[in-house]
Amino acid sequence: MLHLAISANWLYPVRMTQSEIRLVAATLEQKPVVANLVQLYLYDMTESMPFPVGADGRFEYGFLDRFWCFPYLIYAGDEIAGFALVIDECPLTGRQPCFFMAEFFILKPYRRRGAGQAAVAAALRAHPGDWHIAVPLANAAAMAFWSAALSRHEPRRSAINFDGDDWLLNAFVA
Repeated sequence: MLHLAISANWLYPVRMTQSEIRLVAATLEQKPVVANLVQLYLYDMTESMPFPVGADGRFEYGFLDRFWCFPYLIYAGDEIAGFALVIDECPLTGRQPCFFMAEFFILKPYRRRGAGQAAVAAALRAHPGDWHIAVPLANAAAMAFWSAALSRHEPRRSAINFDGDDWLLNAFVA
């Protein structure tokens, strides 16, 4: 449910509190739910990166099984607000053990309201230790989000090229 406040005849979204955002481990039965959300995630990503669409009209994505290590659904109250896929190795550097945010997505109605930052904080608390979070340089919105979300962890940042794309790698301990 979108929380709205009324002020001077204008409606504007209210910032979510951390207690309203829950990171819940996804079950195998919920894998199709995450697969559906991946389609929305890829659609959003096409603003900065190309993703092929298959003959069935869906974006091609062959990583869900590989990234189904620590899958999460993100809830705002009782509504799904996004998903996160955490794995226990960094595919860009090969570092193990090292947690890696393989995919992270917040639905548009919950963006810029604190949902993403609260979900990231919950994921980091759930997996203490070394982390790598990589952000494609082509995705300006993701660059801004991750810079803010990780600022308190003071990550070591380095440029990395992986599979033909340029990324900013954030390395830190949570």
